Amino acid sequence: MLAISLALLPWTSIHAQVMRCIDSKTHEVTYTNGHCISGETATQVQAAQSPAEIAQERTEAAKALERSKAQMARDDAQRRQREEQERKEQAALARANANPENSLACRQARERYNSILVEPDPDLSTWGERSTVAQNQMEMNCLGPAAYQQLQQARALQPNAINRPQWGYTRPLPPLRPIPQPPAKIVNCNVFRCYDNRGGVHPIP
Repeated sequence: MLAISLALLPWTSIHAQVMRCIDSKTHEVTYTNGHCISGETATQVQAAQSPAEIAQERTEAAKALERSKAQMARDDAQRRQREEQERKEQAALARANANPENSLACRQARERYNSILVEPDPDLSTWGERSTVAQNQMEMNCLGPAAYQQLQQARALQPNAINRPQWGYTRPLPPLRPIPQPPAKIVNCNVFRCYDNRGGVHPIP
């Protein structure tokens, strides 16, 4: 900006003629945009610009200043656009974090619960308790305190609303001859798990 402003200053002091003056006694060389002192040898090293040249350069300087202002306006508009985009992204992130189902604690609790459901050879003496604790933790983390309390109250009124697999026997059951059956089909899913048409419980894919 300073360089452009200097371009608009009067051109008589910048683009006037330049004279080289040599003192005839000391041979000292000096330069001036005026006239050499009497007795000095004068040599013109730069001719003065004509009024037309001065006017042309001033016009070009004014155009350069306008281009600079336009570029500054574009840069400012881009900066405001970036700031607005960042503000929207931060607002969207805040809304997502405000939903317990999208929280890291919910994802971790859900993964823990699903890993218990699909254990290939579970410890039958502890599986029921561990799955209950994991489900309660998942529901608390994914629903939030208020919704979790409402769910617990609803369960108290309907104690059989959720049927869990029972692993309470202490001795192995006798082996049964496998009967060919069609594969189970998923018929219903909620935010925590899926159910098939045989009453089986599956982790969310």
